[in-house]
Order: sequence, then structure tokens, then C-alpha cells
Amino acid sequence: MTLQRRLILAVLIAAPVVWLLTIGMTYVRARHEINELYDTDMVRMALQMHSVVPLVDVAAAPSRTRLPELVEGDQGDAGLGDLAIAAWLPDGKPLHIDPEGDLLPRAPGVKGFTDVTIDKQSWRLYYLDDPDTGWRVCVGQQLAERNELILSYIAAQVLPWAAGLPVLIGLLIWFMRRAMAPVRALSTDIEGRAPQDRRPLSLQAVPGELVPLVHAMNRLLARVSDSIEHERRLTADAAHEMRTPLAALKAQWEIAERSADDAERAQARANVATGIDRISRLVSQLLTLSRLEDAAGLPSRQPVNWIPVAQQALSDCLALAQRKQVDVELEWPPEGQAPLPVAGDANLLSLLLRNLLDNAIRYSPPGALVTIDFRPDSVTVLDQGPGVAPDVLARLGDRFFRGGSGQREQGHGLGISIAQRVARLHGLEIAFANRTDGAGKGLAVRIAHGG
Repeated sequence: MTLQRRLILAVLIAAPVVWLLTIGMTYVRARHEINELYDTDMVRMALQMHSVVPLVDVAAAPSRTRLPELVEGDQGDAGLGDLAIAAWLPDGKPLHIDPEGDLLPRAPGVKGFTDVTIDKQSWRLYYLDDPDTGWRVCVGQQLAERNELILSYIAAQVLPWAAGLPVLIGLLIWFMRRAMAPVRALSTDIEGRAPQDRRPLSLQAVPGELVPLVHAMNRLLARVSDSIEHERRLTADAAHEMRTPLAALKAQWEIAERSADDAERAQARANVATGIDRISRLVSQLLTLSRLEDAAGLPSRQPVNWIPVAQQALSDCLALAQRKQVDVELEWPPEGQAPLPVAGDANLLSLLLRNLLDNAIRYSPPGALVTIDFRPDSVTVLDQGPGVAPDVLARLGDRFFRGGSGQREQGHGLGISIAQRVARLHGLEIAFANRTDGAGKGLAVRIAHGG
């Protein structure tokens, strides 16, 4: 269900409910006010009768049969039958004041207000006694008169609302449709966009409540566009990078199939195996890089012990170091000082160190020494290779870029990219520089906290 339909449904339910609650509250309040008005009149009338009846000459009081004859002339809308007055002498004899009053019970012992039923009609009675003279006065009123007045008052309130409620609901629905028009326009704009379109959504005619949402969507569109462009470049670069080894594999396989020389066939098969290893390493690096690029952050951060991290990286590169006849040395800070403090994932940091160590070993000559120098503020990997030209230093870490002596080594330019991504996840930065420590040529790769 759309937001607009939900709002319309809410209005269709809420408006009648509020209307009914308002009617109920009006009824309760009107009933209270009308009862208060009539009860006050009944008490005042009883007090007036209480003052008058002791002055009445009982012997000369009119009889019951003459009382209706006294009501003459135009009575307007008076309902004489709805109100009654009765009085009784001290001995209990009724004083015939009005015919309706003769129906009221004397009810000795009852004082104040009481509700009774007389001839199937509900009456509200008020009794007042004179303790000095013994006179008893009662004023009564039919409750139907009060209910009729209450209902008339409620009807006067309900009928205009009943006629205006559909108009109110219609106007509310119309205004909601107008208010939702910018949302529909925004949805149409987003739906018609291409995935790679990073143009920001327009803020024109956007309600203030939606401005933060539009800003967030613009940032999301930029990230999605960057991600698509990144994946496009990665796919194109990977396809380009794999074209050469696949062509070489095909050529070596054809040599192995057609050559009559056993030595030539053996060499071709060895070249095929080497090419397969190279492609396997490329695919593994691509998968690792893709996984790291998708990671928004580390799932947990724990203080890292660099000793097992270094041991794992050294173990992973041991076979390569032996094949290249390169020694690896670990240098630790003086006793009492801890190496670079990092909170993060030890396995990822081992991956970072392994890639940097792998590059250092590959580009160092036989008999060279590769050093991993752990210090309180940094970790530096130093090799004794040919170094890197100044114009190439800035491009180190670009995917599929290999500079310097990289053309003589099997690689794909992804190792440093992986290391840089791991470093960023841990708030670290990697800096490259040619060695200037007097130990000859070589590259120094320094890992330290950013900023």
C-alpha cells in the first residue's frame, strides 16, 4: 500500500472517530448543563412554594375540578404536563395546586432529588420540608423533557457536521494528493534514471521534510555510480590482464601437442603449469580485492599482536624467499616498547604484511636482505631491489600497474592495492619512498596511522 493511500485511509478512519468522540463529549457536557439548569429551577420553585404555602387559606383553596379552568389565553409552546407541583399539609392532606401534582407521591422521609417512574413515565422529583410548620412541597419534571432538549441541542450540532464531514474529508484527500505530488515526481525521476547516472536529484519543489532524504539519495547515487564505474574498470582491467596469459597458455599447449621433441614438450607443459599458477593467483587476488572493496568496515576491532601476524606473513612467503634466495629479517622495538598499536583484524593485517613482503622478495636480487622494521609509531618493509623511479612512486597501488623491475616478475599489480585497502579499513596509511639509509638501493614501504 502506498503512503498516499495509507494517509487517505487514516483520514477516513480518524475523521469519523474524532467526530463521534466530539459528539459524545458534547452530549455529556450538554446533559450536565441542562440538568444543572433544570435542577436549579426546581429548587428555586420549591423554595418559592415553601414560602407561599403557609399563607394559603386551606378552607378557601380551589378544588381540583376548578384548576384547569384557570389556564386561559394563548399558552405558546408551554408544556404544562411536563412540570408538576405538589404540597401537603402537616397532617398529610394534599393541597391541590395543579392536576399533574396530584400524581406525585408524598414519599415521607425522602428529601432532595430522586428519580421515580409514574404511569410508565420517568420523573425527577425534589422534596422540601418545613420542620416548623410541617408543610411538605414537591416539584417534579418529566425526564423526557430534558432528553428532548439534549437531543435537540445535539442535533443542532450534528447536522452541520454531518453535512460538512464529507466535504472536509474530500478537501483533506485533495490536499494530500497535492502534497504527495513532489514525492511522485521524485519517484518518477529515480525510476527513469540509468544505473550509472550520478546527476544529483533536483531539490526544486521538494518539501523541507524530504530535503535530508534527497541529500542522502544523492550521496547514494554517487556511491552507486562510483561502485559501477569501479566494477567496470576492474572487469575491463581483469579481462585485459588475463588475455595475455590465456593466449600464452594456448600457444604453449599447442606446442606441447604438436612438438615431436620430448624436451620441448616438457618445457611447454612446464610453461602451461606456470601460466595456470599465474592465472590462479590473479583470480585469488581479484576475489580478495572484491571482498575488501565491499567491506564497509571491520566487523570487530581487537588489539592486534604483531608477533603472530608477522610470523604468519613470513610463513606464507617462505617458499618464495627460498626460491629467490632472499633472507627476511624482523626488527622489533627496544624492550619495554610495543610496536605500532592497532585495533582490528589480525588476519587482514597478516594479508597486508604478506603482500608487501611478497613484493619486496620478488623485486630483490638473490642474496638480498628484506627487513620488516617494527617501531612504536610505524611498520616499515625495506628491500634491496632497484628502487622505483620518482614518476612511478605516485602510481604504486594502482590496479594492474607494475613499474620498475615489475616487468621481469610475474605479477598483476594488485598486491599493493589489497594492502592499501586493508590499511584504510584499519585507519592506516601506506607511504612509498626509495631508501636513503645508506644501505644501497631499494624501496621503503612505511605503514603508520593516518593523519
